[in-house]
Amino acid sequence: MPTLSPHVPRPSRVRAAALIPYGLALLGLAGCADSAGTAPIPVYAPMATVVWSAEARRVVTATPLTSPAATRAYALQSLAQRIVLSRIGDTLLTSRRAAMGYASSRVLTAMAPTQAAAIQVTLQSELRQPTAGTPAALAAGKTLGEFIADSLLRLRASDTTALLGTVTLPTGQGVWVSAAGKLPVNPRWGEAKPWLLTSAAAITVPPPPALNSPAFLTGLAEVRQISDTRTSAQLASAVYWFYGFGTPTPPGYWNGVASDLCVHYQVSELQCATMLTTMNQAIMDAGIVTWLAKYRYLLARPNQMDPAITMPTTLSNHPSYPAESSYSTAAAAVLSWYFPREQPLLESWVKESTLARIYGGVHYRFDGDASDALGRQVGALYVATLPAAGLRPFQTKVQP
Repeated sequence: MPTLSPHVPRPSRVRAAALIPYGLALLGLAGCADSAGTAPIPVYAPMATVVWSAEARRVVTATPLTSPAATRAYALQSLAQRIVLSRIGDTLLTSRRAAMGYASSRVLTAMAPTQAAAIQVTLQSELRQPTAGTPAALAAGKTLGEFIADSLLRLRASDTTALLGTVTLPTGQGVWVSAAGKLPVNPRWGEAKPWLLTSAAAITVPPPPALNSPAFLTGLAEVRQISDTRTSAQLASAVYWFYGFGTPTPPGYWNGVASDLCVHYQVSELQCATMLTTMNQAIMDAGIVTWLAKYRYLLARPNQMDPAITMPTTLSNHPSYPAESSYSTAAAAVLSWYFPREQPLLESWVKESTLARIYGGVHYRFDGDASDALGRQVGALYVATLPAAGLRPFQTKVQP
């Protein structure tokens, strides 16, 4: 088991971080502008980027949001901060903390209107920070932050259609069946527009093993065998890595890891926001590819093929293949590039989180294999752009 809590991850080593380029194409949006939640703000995370990352995870949990909707919230919130910080630079005329706060609160409120009051608590707390600035700087920050947030929300408005769309599902042997009385989770999310990929179809996901093939039967038998003989360690792993509806979701876990790395490596606000943006965009792209494949292949869950299979956690209401571990492999690929000395630790978490889904009876092993492969492909595409942008991994601790 990892030594870190999945809710408050604490990497074991302290180093530095890097700068990432995503969202730069949108920085022109800011040129047209004039120039707190109920959960406590972590004492180890004074940066506004980390404060709002924690608030985003709280909002996703409290609303609650599906994992596709969560990827959108995390990506837009971190990108809004990235643009704000790039626009402001070192000027003292506009409050960075206010601009980041108003941008983040605007995005998160649009994602989760029922959380508006709680989000305002975090915003007001941020505006009272000693480093927030003068009243004039706060006002300028409000104007800039709200403008950037509104512009981003308009640009990504079509995402909502993909989140809310419905489909007519076929029936047949081995075809996934939606839970009684529940709608399938975001069946059209594969139609959403990715950030870096031209479309979800840019990544090829091969079909799952044919029903009754040796590969399929072996996969199903493994899940049943584990279900029948589940050890205490396997049970603990399944529960530990459960990130279903009503949690920060798997992308939220990796936002916690990334935020903690920002703190431990003592990175700047801009470095943290840009790293979070690239990671969250990679996660969202991987999720779009995953969802396209899920509703293309419509593979039944293990317990639908063998009702004797038991599960210690709830089951997300979407098809089995591929698994959602693509979120983790895409995130770990980005984080490993920025923090290469953390790669063994990050990869160990990816492996454990993937195996936990088999231990929990919710996925076949080949679900995870396909998901890990597509997540790594997406992550590699993002990482490949970084050296050309003149960026480099951070190896040593830097002073704040």
